[in-house]
Amino acid sequence: MSAIQIKNVPPELHERLRIRARREGRNLSEYVLSVLDRDLAVPTKREWLESLRRDEPVTGVTSEEIVNLIHEGRDERDEQIRRAIADSD
Repeated sequence: MSAIQIKNVPPELHERLRIRARREGRNLSEYVLSVLDRDLAVPTKREWLESLRRDEPVTGVTSEEIVNLIHEGRDERDEQIRRAIADSD
């Protein structure tokens, strides 16, 4: 397995990382590896824009239909939240 050494870590950052790792039940190395892995799982803006450039454009649907679908989805989500709150009371 490879190793990475990070130099010049400010003491405050090191302490915050150490505390967060402890709260997660991990040692510092395990925690930092999970943070790096999680970060790399999300595309950068450049990668995301490039993937958009490669995708075929969406056709056959109007902006109005898209907006209506978004509103419907939000209404469904709001109703689920209302039910969950009512069930917890």
